[in-house]
Amino acid sequence: MNRVEIKNFAKEKISGNLGSIWKILIIALGISLASTCVLSILFNKMDADFLDSLLGILMMPLGIGTTAFFVSLIENTNFEAKDLFKYYHDFVKIIGVTILMGLIVMLGYICFIIPGIILTLSYSLVPIILIKKPELGIVETLKYSREKMQGHKLDTFVLGLSFIGWAILGTLTFGILYIWLYPYMQLTFTKFYLNILGEN
Repeated sequence: MNRVEIKNFAKEKISGNLGSIWKILIIALGISLASTCVLSILFNKMDADFLDSLLGILMMPLGIGTTAFFVSLIENTNFEAKDLFKYYHDFVKIIGVTILMGLIVMLGYICFIIPGIILTLSYSLVPIILIKKPELGIVETLKYSREKMQGHKLDTFVLGLSFIGWAILGTLTFGILYIWLYPYMQLTFTKFYLNILGEN
């Protein structure tokens, strides 16, 4: 499928599913906000940056769970709210992958901006791989993403650029458009990555 076909596919998936999509997203958002409140109470004397980092770490598996929801929507498989927490059993692995990936990408940006961008694109598949290839280890997950993204980095970059106009419109509508735009973008990229991975 080309970029236009993938976007049309995403639009079709949203049609009639926007309510159920936001049901899951609101649950995930509510958990994130509740966690923020709890951490703020428990560690009220801690530095704000530390709390943000801690929250980010704790919410990583939930982010993978949210991505898994979009995968299930594309593949027409059952997904329940409890499945958002499914990836907490791989908590250590997800944190390990994220930290190692972050260090590698950071080194790329330190060397120069372009290598950083290339490395970021090279690891775009990581969330999907964590879902579809759970048997892979930390290093293997990153290596597999780099291999599968060979020849697709420019396409990924262009796909991202294609949403700039939508993002501007979303800002002009004071964020209201994002009720539709956010699921549209997530479904588009998820479908795109699944195609690269050869899973869809």
